[in-house]
Amino acid sequence: MKRLAGVGSLVAIALGLAAWAGTARADAGLIRVGKGAPSRMRSSSRLVLHGRVRCTATVRTSVQIGQSATVKLVVRNVSKRPVKVYGGVFGASALVRAADGTTYDPSEYLRGLPGIPPPIPTKLRPGAKMPEGRIAIPVRWRGPLRITPSCLGKALPALHVWVVAAGPPADETAAVDEVVAASGHLLDGCRPQTPGVPVDGQIYPPSGTAPPMSAQCSLSISPDRAFWVAQVLVLVPPDLPGVQIFQPYELLWPLGSLVGLTSSPPYEAIAWEFVVTRDKATPVAASSLAATNSSSQTAPFFDWHRSGWRQDGTGSCGGTGFAFGGRGPSVEFISACP
Repeated sequence: MKRLAGVGSLVAIALGLAAWAGTARADAGLIRVGKGAPSRMRSSSRLVLHGRVRCTATVRTSVQIGQSATVKLVVRNVSKRPVKVYGGVFGASALVRAADGTTYDPSEYLRGLPGIPPPIPTKLRPGAKMPEGRIAIPVRWRGPLRITPSCLGKALPALHVWVVAAGPPADETAAVDEVVAASGHLLDGCRPQTPGVPVDGQIYPPSGTAPPMSAQCSLSISPDRAFWVAQVLVLVPPDLPGVQIFQPYELLWPLGSLVGLTSSPPYEAIAWEFVVTRDKATPVAASSLAATNSSSQTAPFFDWHRSGWRQDGTGSCGGTGFAFGGRGPSVEFISACP
């Protein structure tokens, strides 16, 4: 989860933001449905830095929908002299092209944001190798996907990965039930009943004594043959206007820039995307945007960690906060602010 708290203040951005996707195919050429499929390693490589370094990308050939496909990039000095290699946030990436026409560049939504550290030089001895990047992203697209890794600014030959899906949920009611269960009780007091129909309710903190937040909660569903994609939107207060979700990055602000809403604080918006199959819902992407008025008080915030909520601290009331880049959102209980 990448948190940018307080517009204008320096924000640390973790280096390990993932980017990658899987793919899928059936005997008919689109999706393979089942609980498992043979998975082998596949690789592509290219000489970079004027032929002195070889960069190799590897990935498994299949992945379960909703799980993370991971591409690993390794550089090796194939020359007879030491080579200076510059690594960093943009040193390794992978452009994803999905079967439905979606194009996803995991580095794109970091460009132009504050706090990106500069490339770090590393001297690589002759014959030595080092990891250049590990890029992972939860798979939420129908395959097959065409993945083009990039290493040290150069594109490598494309890779293909199949996506395995267990099949869609029985119906919309089952899908809603799975999403609510997978949200870790966040929606217990603000539970959508029917896709596309918002409900008003309360969002309670996972722990502690912060007051609940009055919210409007909605859920939309995009069906596919072997899985569905569900998108949850939580608005605080319930009548918060002007909220837009930017795809395919599941952001609440335009790509490459941090912009709050035109509404006066306090407010908060939470976007959370799930892949839903016949056996479960899996969180795959999220972002949140919150604004409060300045005061001497603090508000607790909770981050999603794997399968549950964890309080990761408190923040001073005042300013606008952004969070993105994980499977689950960061929720700030702005109800603790005046």
